[in-house]
Formats: sequence, C-alpha cells, structure tokens
Amino acid sequence: MTHISMKEIRDSLPEEKNRADSLWTRYILRPLSVPVAWLCLRWGLRANIVSYLSALICVFAALLFGSASLGWAIIGALLFNVFAVLDCADGNMARATGTTGPYGAWADAIGGYVAYVTVLLSLGYAAAVRNALFFAWEPKGNVWVLLGGVAAASNILMRLAFQSYRNIAPEGKAEAKKSIGLEKLLSENLGVTGVLMPALFVALLAGGLGYIMIFYTVFYGLGCVLVLLKLIRKVEHVSRKK
Repeated sequence: MTHISMKEIRDSLPEEKNRADSLWTRYILRPLSVPVAWLCLRWGLRANIVSYLSALICVFAALLFGSASLGWAIIGALLFNVFAVLDCADGNMARATGTTGPYGAWADAIGGYVAYVTVLLSLGYAAAVRNALFFAWEPKGNVWVLLGGVAAASNILMRLAFQSYRNIAPEGKAEAKKSIGLEKLLSENLGVTGVLMPALFVALLAGGLGYIMIFYTVFYGLGCVLVLLKLIRKVEHVSRKK
C-alpha cells in the first residue's frame, strides 16, 4: 500500500502538461482523477494496470453504447467518461510514485488508441440503431457505421503520421510538437480527452447522435488530410536540404 497524499498527486503534474491539456481535462477530468489515483494507489495498483483497465472499460463501454436499449447505452456513455478519468489517473499515479518511463507511456498510449477506435466506431453503430437525426430523412444504417469507420481511421492515421514524423524530425521532439500545435490544441479540446465523451452522453439523451457523428467524421477526416499535407511538406523540405 502506497501512502501518498492527494496533495502530492496534484503537485506532481508539471505546469507545461497542465497548459497542454484540454479545458475539459484541466478543469473536470484532472480534479476528478486525483482522488481516483489516490484510491488506486491505496489499493496497491500500478499505473500500468490502471492503463490496461481503462482500455478494457472503454471496449466494454463501446459494446453497451451501441445497444438498442437506452438504459444500457446510457451506462456505456457513463463508462466512456469513467475511462477518461482513469486515463488521467494512471499518469497521476506514475508521476507521484516516480515510475514514469517509456513502458508506462506505451501502456498509456495503448489505452488512448483503443479509445480512438472504439469510441468512434460505437458512435457510428449507435447512430445506426436509434434515431440519429431530428429530420424525417434518415441515411441507411450502414452509412452511419461507415462514417464511424472513416472517423476512427482518420484519427488513427493522423496520429501515427505525426508520431512517425516526431521520431525522425531533425528539429527534435520539441520542435515537432510546436510545428503542429494548432492541430494538437483542437484535437485535445474536441477529442477523446476533450468534449467528445460528455457530448456522447448529451447527444444520446437528446437523440442527436447523427450530428455528433457527422461533425467528427468531418473534423477527423479534414484534420487528417491537413496534417498529412503539412507533414509531407516538412519532410520534403528537409529531404531537399540533404
């Protein structure tokens, strides 16, 4: 059992990371994650275990969110938000216990990538099985599932392209992050660690899942194209200089 206070957990967050967080994370998820991290440490859990647990919860949430039963779908939406809190808690635990490192970052990334795929796919499926739009015309169900797939694939491709660029960027990691700071800012505030999770819950109750699906398909699809074009230009510029 680890005896670390909640104040120590709060104080372990670097200021630069706090500034890089989305507003939702900074003012809602981080405060909620501090007592959760404290409780997990009291139970003797490691940060990596919480990362893996959060990924499993996200998968389970996706299965429930796509249910035809509104009650199960609501539980799924709530579990998505539980995942978001745990996604902050594991980092809190690692920093407070001094166990940060590449393996912990990998475990945390796995949870994130699971969420990037399952949340958007389940959103498309959920839009297909219930009233997704307020208008009389409704696209066929497989259209919504396709949109969910496009959004998920675009999100993953954009992130993998950026990660690959950051690994080879001659400017180093700091410059690589700076080079597409606007895209990261938008993704943080509107994505999985931003308003997407609470938006799923609200849209589910309001019957507007289709609007959320269309928005995120455009958001991630267009974002992916713009990021790829930007990175291609940077890579070609460096290649010509060599």
